[in-house]
Amino acid sequence: MEQRVNIKFCFKLGRTATETHKMLVKVDAVSKKCVFEWFKRFRDGKEDGKDEPRSGLPPTSTTPDTIERVRRMLSNDRRLSLRMIAEELKISLDSVINFIHEHLQKRKKKVYAFPTLLRSSNV
Repeated sequence: MEQRVNIKFCFKLGRTATETHKMLVKVDAVSKKCVFEWFKRFRDGKEDGKDEPRSGLPPTSTTPDTIERVRRMLSNDRRLSLRMIAEELKISLDSVINFIHEHLQKRKKKVYAFPTLLRSSNV
């Protein structure tokens, strides 16, 4: 929200989007795309600085109960795939990945297999 106010301020001063981006990058990380999108909105007369309402449901899968259910499913059967967990809990695959990596602090272990070299004496 703070960056939007800064962008609107520069817009009202008559600065270009490129000039605004150069100034904002010096004090805060803001993408050029973001600056240009807000300039377009302000140019079109939308000056409230708020996001447009979005369709769809709000994210509700990140609850302690859901995270605990993922933990229990993994502890009961370590061979479950991420897709199987997502289908069982009726949540997105990205949510399951987030729960496992961020909330449960689990990582996939890399297993290296070294093939046996064939020698003339082994054949």
